[in-house]
Amino acid sequence: MLPSHPRKALIRVILGAVALAAVAAFAPQPGPDTPRQWTFWQSDGLAWLAPEAGAVPADGSVIGWRFGVSPDGTGTDSPREVPAFDDVCGGQAAASGRKRVVLAVDFGDGEVDAYPGDTPPQSTVTCVVAPSSATSLQLLSSEATRPRVDDSGNVVAVSGYPAKNNTTGKELPISQAAGAPSASASAEDGAPVLLIAGGAVAVAAGVGVFLLLRRRSA
Repeated sequence: MLPSHPRKALIRVILGAVALAAVAAFAPQPGPDTPRQWTFWQSDGLAWLAPEAGAVPADGSVIGWRFGVSPDGTGTDSPREVPAFDDVCGGQAAASGRKRVVLAVDFGDGEVDAYPGDTPPQSTVTCVVAPSSATSLQLLSSEATRPRVDDSGNVVAVSGYPAKNNTTGKELPISQAAGAPSASASAEDGAPVLLIAGGAVAVAAGVGVFLLLRRRSA
């Protein structure tokens, strides 16, 4: 049998746990009009920090985007997972003018953060290889995520989530996505090919004329 004092301490712990559980159970759930938003985060290797959304992450960075409830409009909780760079991008070789960045996209808790009736997609962690100048928003943009932004450049939807924001703002053009070639780059890449092809045609035509003249002279 426990002595009197330890038994009292144990009872206090149990009662405290029960009280916390009761508060959590009866805490008001966020309603359909409770503000929610996407926020940007960057890991220092141990925890998530909140830098500017326009930041330009360096090679080896770990960044995250999180959707969640923001009752006072100051932000949401950070992504629930802090991935390690080596675990996600460790096998990806670095290249000149490019960078490797771990991108975590957390769609939030279905019971706490989601709008009523919404089911958040599965959160993802990927290794993005992009130009060294790519911003956090460009690193987020891809065919799979297709983020939408408002007039201030704030992300309002990712991968079509939340659904109610999928018709607001504007979709970030995929041409701005990390690693996507620009129109000028494509044109520059295509110019040498056209020149080589044109040169080959000219040489072939010249050879044909030379052979035809030789036959006539013979």
